[in-house]
Amino acid sequence: MTMNLKEILDATKPNRQAIGRCMEQTKPFFHPEDASIYTGLKQQQQNDIQEYLTKIPLKRLVEKLAREDPSLKEYLGHSGALTTGATGEAGANYLLPDKIYAELFENARCADITPIVSNVVDTPGATLKIDVEKDGTFKPHFGASGGEAPDETIETAQGTITPRLFSINIGVTNEMIEDSLFDQMETHVRIAGKAMGEWSTKMCLFPIMEDHRGTTTTFRVEGDYNGVNSGGATTFDISDVLEAEGANSTDGFDTTHLIIPPHGPQTLLLGAAGYPHDWTKLKDVVNLSNNPIANICGIDVVRVKHITTSDTSDETSYIAGLYATSWHALAVNKTYGIQTVRKRWLKIENYSDPIRDLVGAVVSARQGHLVAYADACCVISYT
Repeated sequence: MTMNLKEILDATKPNRQAIGRCMEQTKPFFHPEDASIYTGLKQQQQNDIQEYLTKIPLKRLVEKLAREDPSLKEYLGHSGALTTGATGEAGANYLLPDKIYAELFENARCADITPIVSNVVDTPGATLKIDVEKDGTFKPHFGASGGEAPDETIETAQGTITPRLFSINIGVTNEMIEDSLFDQMETHVRIAGKAMGEWSTKMCLFPIMEDHRGTTTTFRVEGDYNGVNSGGATTFDISDVLEAEGANSTDGFDTTHLIIPPHGPQTLLLGAAGYPHDWTKLKDVVNLSNNPIANICGIDVVRVKHITTSDTSDETSYIAGLYATSWHALAVNKTYGIQTVRKRWLKIENYSDPIRDLVGAVVSARQGHLVAYADACCVISYT
């Protein structure tokens, strides 16, 4: 049974107090790893609260919470929404950070392919060193039953992932707050989440693309990338996918994911000379609104939904590789290909007041990448 707001406030009181302590520090912030309304709750309670916060618009939630927490009344001064006196549930406003985070997370998730196509790990330190055994040096030996296995000398190569900080200002203005424009505030939060997801995707793809165009080999630990030339900008089809899969398989790696750019479905789903495949079958197996959008021969097809080609920020180098070479797709093995270190995903900083501090609040994350086995990846391109 879905919980109502009063039941949610009762169940989350200790957790909301913990959130308040995080947001009252000298450097105030919010991140669910440190304090969350869901801590210690039963799974059904968590599901009910998540459903409640996902469905209710920010404006409506503030209106309802203002009836419990007098501190929120000032934010409704221009909306005329608050018509009854608050009942005195102090700290009800600390339900809002999880609502804000949920909006950020969902919109980032829709734009971020990193967790789908790469092996995401965490590290307690500032960097993560990865030891990768060199091809052909780690293998079984025949022996007698019950006998000891011979000592194995394994040759390894080592790579280091150093996560980089990236962030964005949510962009809420004082005028929005003073005029109680909660719908606009919520839109800005969603856009900030989407932008973080897109940036994460670009960082994830950069090691392969930058290596592939011959700029550097810094971002791979072992092996060489496989390559397939489709022969032209409009000749990418299933035969190229199967050739890429075969190249990876020859090197000992299954292809688990096919990453295509925004225009990818148009070329992949059209046959020779632009004639479509059997759409009566494709329409049931292709969903362009979610990732993976389809599955071809057991390979999940993942679409990069947005790439900015004219970015001029100080992170341009992370994006340049994407369009420096003409590419149709990347065929990768998720486990052995791109390795990702991600820390504090979507941390909200400069954030002490759940509403007022949306002005000046910054959403940040730390992320880094490395390709463990380059021969677990194949670039399908054209000349």
